[in-house]
Amino acid sequence: MFKLNTDLLSRGDRLVVAVSGGIDSMVLLHCLNSLKDSFGISLYVCHVNHHTREACKAEAELVEETCRQYGLPLEILDYHYSEEDNFHQASRKARYDFFRKIALKKGANKIVLAHQADDLAETILMRIVRGSSLSGYAGILNEGEYQGVKIIRPLLGVSRNDIAIYQQENSVSFMEDESNLKDDYTRNRFRHHVMPPIKEENPAYTKKFAQFSQYLSEAYSLVRETAEAFISRHIKFEDTFASVPANKIARENPAVRKEICKLVIDRLSQDSVEVSFTQFLDLDTLACGDKTYAEIDIGNDLTVIKSYDDLYFHRYRPETIRFEFRIDGFGEYRLPDGSLLSISTNNSIFDGKPHELWYNDLDSVFPITIRNRRDGDRVEMAVGSKKIKDLFIQKKIPHADRDTLPVILDKQGKIIWIPRCFHQKQGEGKLCMYLSYRKGK
Repeated sequence: MFKLNTDLLSRGDRLVVAVSGGIDSMVLLHCLNSLKDSFGISLYVCHVNHHTREACKAEAELVEETCRQYGLPLEILDYHYSEEDNFHQASRKARYDFFRKIALKKGANKIVLAHQADDLAETILMRIVRGSSLSGYAGILNEGEYQGVKIIRPLLGVSRNDIAIYQQENSVSFMEDESNLKDDYTRNRFRHHVMPPIKEENPAYTKKFAQFSQYLSEAYSLVRETAEAFISRHIKFEDTFASVPANKIARENPAVRKEICKLVIDRLSQDSVEVSFTQFLDLDTLACGDKTYAEIDIGNDLTVIKSYDDLYFHRYRPETIRFEFRIDGFGEYRLPDGSLLSISTNNSIFDGKPHELWYNDLDSVFPITIRNRRDGDRVEMAVGSKKIKDLFIQKKIPHADRDTLPVILDKQGKIIWIPRCFHQKQGEGKLCMYLSYRKGK
């Protein structure tokens, strides 16, 4: 039985409707056009011409003619595929970016897509076979969001067969994509060879897959809510970086831990990185394990590093910049990573406690050398000396900071200060030098 999910619609909605020219989207457009006056909704049609088949032009013309008959505005994106990218991922992003752009342009509050019940069943099976996340196993949702714009799928409870009946009864024009008849794509192989035996076993299979999706969606909502609460309490984000306390995430339920990592990666990558189950397990081991240092390459320039009690998520991992320069007196100095170093007679330059170094004669100190660590660096202790590497381990300095912390040497080349790690007092004298360090953002 054909029944559009009108619960997803509200009076006064301004809807961007994605229409390909195929039977599903053309039936969706026909339904919405029939309802627009009674529901008081506005429709803005979007079509993407992928230029991959000869029929693409005819599909665009069909959508254009239909919109003319209905009196609806139409926006068309001419998309040309770059062979440097994965076609399906790249074209999907281009489509969704286009729909969002038109929604913002028209002041629309929802994007409407034509996914239906058979799409849901196929997607669930494909993801079970391929592997996915908890939300991925739920398949396609009635409602979602893309970069702040709501997405609805009012046909998701309608089978392909019922859509075909509606099309015939209402003489809805559409074009069949001939590529759907071939087994070149995974979805087509499932559609042609996997779904028919399932349908024979239970003709109401789409309803059973919908129930499965609902159960998982409800469970996922609870997991996501818990993960989002954890993120708001414990995680600090920068543009391409996030820091996660490993000792706190380790106390969460395993499903919540995976979702926390997924949400962090989605935010840093703008939903462009798909994490495999094996990678989730590796991240879980990283968070809960005893190792003080380990790395995982997630892909697409995203790396997760365990350093002592924290996980560091890096998008575009920063390169180590070697620096070394000399200064002849007091002042503030900006380091390559944006950190600020102050050498002053004033002890209140920065927030926090500055380190005091006393000298009888500052001429024996200047010029000072500021650089990052070098192989073989050692500091003089009360008894003997210690490698900087061992000092960093003792003080639990995060690995990501070890090449950016400034190492301060006096004119004789002796290390006199490393922030958060070491300072060398020079006896009681009349002249005092304060060194303060603020880590870059």
